[in-house]
Amino acid sequence: MHQLRVSIFWSTILLLLKISFSSAYAETKPDFKKYAAGPERKKVFIDFVRPLIDKASISINKDRKFILTLHNDKKHQQKLSNSEIKKLSDLAKFYRVKEDLSVTKQLDELNEKVNVFPASLILAQAILESSWGTSRFAVEGNNFFGQHCFSKGCGLSARGDNKVRVAKFPTVFDSVKSYYKNLNTGNSYKKLRRLRAEEIELIKTMDSIELTAGLSHYSELKNGDYERRLNQVITFNKLQQYDN
Repeated sequence: MHQLRVSIFWSTILLLLKISFSSAYAETKPDFKKYAAGPERKKVFIDFVRPLIDKASISINKDRKFILTLHNDKKHQQKLSNSEIKKLSDLAKFYRVKEDLSVTKQLDELNEKVNVFPASLILAQAILESSWGTSRFAVEGNNFFGQHCFSKGCGLSARGDNKVRVAKFPTVFDSVKSYYKNLNTGNSYKKLRRLRAEEIELIKTMDSIELTAGLSHYSELKNGDYERRLNQVITFNKLQQYDN
């Protein structure tokens, strides 16, 4: 009987831990409009989006560690295994790196592309692009970053302009992953990736205020207006406290 009680006790503990862990990444999108604009809505929004950013970043950091390990192996002239070559090929395809390049050049490009961004930068863009989760595209399409789609009839049409289509995602997490891929592979964000690489090399970290200079092509706003708005959102809401 004692052993049975112990067994039930530990089974319960493991179940609670499993529930706790899964709930950290649970995605039940709140109705942000139900919360008063201001501190209340801000807290609910950040508490919802931040774990999704962390979840996406874990996967990217894992791939980055793999890339850096291969980079070091090549530097010491160690031969890559078949499984490493296969994974390198998969990453090259995903991050749009030409596979006809030498392994060394592939790794150099991947080193610049396979990386995370500060949570404060991602939160600021999500805030601006989704109006704190209340925009139609956020509510109906789980699109928190204003990402467009270009195939006929895709996504949601912008009101008053059927030619503009905004992507629709199964979950907000899919929106976060797509946003990350866009910034890490899009030609429009080469400057952003270069700034990130320079900051890591010089100061071993990333400053979201400095990185906004690489997002001039993200919005139709010109003359630095978009970057200034992002910086204001980051500063006013003290978002850099969420950076690791």
